[in-house]
Amino acid sequence: MHSPSELSRRQKRFGRIIKERRDELGLTQLQIGDLGGPSAPTIRKIEDGDAAISTHTLNKLDAPLRWLPGSAARTYAGGTPAVDEPGRAGRASGESVVAGPDSIRFEIADLTGLLATAGRLNDAVEQGIATDLQLVAAINDLNGVVSKLSARYATTMLERNGGPGRVLHPLIEMAFAHLLEVPAEASDATELQERRYRRWLAGRSEDVDATTEDQFRARWLAANLATTASRNGGH
Repeated sequence: MHSPSELSRRQKRFGRIIKERRDELGLTQLQIGDLGGPSAPTIRKIEDGDAAISTHTLNKLDAPLRWLPGSAARTYAGGTPAVDEPGRAGRASGESVVAGPDSIRFEIADLTGLLATAGRLNDAVEQGIATDLQLVAAINDLNGVVSKLSARYATTMLERNGGPGRVLHPLIEMAFAHLLEVPAEASDATELQERRYRRWLAGRSEDVDATTEDQFRARWLAANLATTASRNGGH
């Protein structure tokens, strides 16, 4: 656990490195945001050493600063960034970094492991064991990631077991009850649509108009076709 003074020194160091790299590339704070990075106000706070930085924000810094993935997070932790530029030291002539996939498969055991870990960390916060603000912020970030993964798994299970003409098994409905609640209109637009889609798959289509119904049906059919093809070895 970092003391307030240690955390401040780390943030100041990180902000200085970010500004030096931005100046080196000739980029303004606004241009960092235009290139997919954090917004100009966030960059300003980071460079001033005043921001408590989330993992999501750190990951968004790598591309506009032309660093290899994970460099910002490593630098924030006290390390140094790896520059993603042709001819940089340590790169063989003609060698380039191959971009990774946009998504990967994961085992359900990995998801349950994440859920268990997140649960223990949340218990530590609720019991007052974990009180460091930076740690609590990191736990909140972890909760967000785990929630997204859980929701995607729930959607897939509902696509396979629910939808038009199917009666959802009570065990499935019980397992994902918290993800089938009426969504709040204030929710993120994408998450709002996902919640409505899950409710539609569970036979709760009272808040779905005709156009959305057609979109959901097409998505559900495509998902089931993909599942069938996968089970048949792609044939």
